[in-house]
Amino acid sequence: MYQVKVSGVIREPLTSRYIMMLDAEDSSNDSIVIPVGKFEAENIHSRKCSGGDCKKSPYDILSPILDSIDSVEFDKLVIDDCDCGIFTAKLYFSANGTAKILDCRPSDGVVLALDRSIPVYISKVLTCPE
Repeated sequence: MYQVKVSGVIREPLTSRYIMMLDAEDSSNDSIVIPVGKFEAENIHSRKCSGGDCKKSPYDILSPILDSIDSVEFDKLVIDDCDCGIFTAKLYFSANGTAKILDCRPSDGVVLALDRSIPVYISKVLTCPE
């Protein structure tokens, strides 16, 4: 498992699908691209943009709720598997001192990670040839 940063999102010119780009934090030059929907791509992009003119979205209701809950602490987001081109992720956090794991889509987890400064990791399984 290695830590990654969200480099951004792009729209492929030939297929018009959206891709989230993740690059290794270390000097290994490992990177991975994950297909995401248009809505998720826009939300990831808005969190990466600078200034106060970022697009607001339904995700924005989550941060004030999380801010009001003192007992929730986020540990990490791990993008851990890919089956038939569908990526999965797990969000690790604790609530009232109890460790919890929540299954989520990588794009949703990344939006939350960007909002809450949660580190993002990729399983080595996703980058190793079979």
